[in-house]
Amino acid sequence: MLSRLAGSVFHVGSAVERADVVARMLDVYVVRPDAGVTGEDAQVGSALRAVVGAAAGGRVRERAATVEALALDRHEPASIAHAVGVARDHARRAREVVSTELWDCLDVTRSRMPRKVAVDRAHEFLSWVRERSALAVGVVEGDVSRDEVWEFFTLGRSLLRCGLTARLLASPLVDASSSASWTTALRACGAGEAFRRGREHHGVEAQDAAHFLLHEGHSPRSLAFLAARADDCLSDVAPACTDDEVRAFRSARGELERVDIGVPAEVRAVADRLASTVAAVIAAFDTRVFAAAAPAR
Repeated sequence: MLSRLAGSVFHVGSAVERADVVARMLDVYVVRPDAGVTGEDAQVGSALRAVVGAAAGGRVRERAATVEALALDRHEPASIAHAVGVARDHARRAREVVSTELWDCLDVTRSRMPRKVAVDRAHEFLSWVRERSALAVGVVEGDVSRDEVWEFFTLGRSLLRCGLTARLLASPLVDASSSASWTTALRACGAGEAFRRGREHHGVEAQDAAHFLLHEGHSPRSLAFLAARADDCLSDVAPACTDDEVRAFRSARGELERVDIGVPAEVRAVADRLASTVAAVIAAFDTRVFAAAAPAR
């Protein structure tokens, strides 16, 4: 597979996943915060910006400003609007390997992205974003052969979600000793309902919620599942020029499997290391695998 096509497919998967992850986190921590979210709007907004990799908010840090920046600002690389545009543009560049259904889904989503959304209507908008992301993923999972196109799409999705989930767990948004904070983190990662099944009549313990989000191998939202799926894809498509970064990622994955969830400082340290190694793998692919070669003179 040509590196430019592989890069475009990888970035489609990454951008689709970013739209979903940011929509969930923004909804849970800013638009409809619950008891597990502590701190002033400015503190929560600043911490969330750091988690998703957005620029600092400057002097204006109200909820409306955070929603505007992370949802609709097309010039902010961490925003939903920017991610939707990136997914559509890379799908256009890879039209020879991207299905018509996926292209139509991304093209329509991009064309329907609003420029303004009132804070009291933000939940409806973020729900729509999650639905469109799920539709794009469903098209790929249902239609695409398990070849290199699927591998690079899935690698982009897995690394992006793994990195942002790890950043969340290493951030001040999660109080590792608080059951309410862990429950909120589960909701923000899309694992809340799966965790609650079978626990309706039992209290939520911090360690149970932490174990589910970190170690539950059957949940596609857990760090263990995401890291394993990314590792499987890397085993199939990672070239030798990324060996150092992939080894560091696998080392961090091993630390994740052994982390003591009863020690908050250890959980944060391991999550931070995993996020750093994921970022290094993505950067290595961008600079050494997907970068276009300079034209011959």
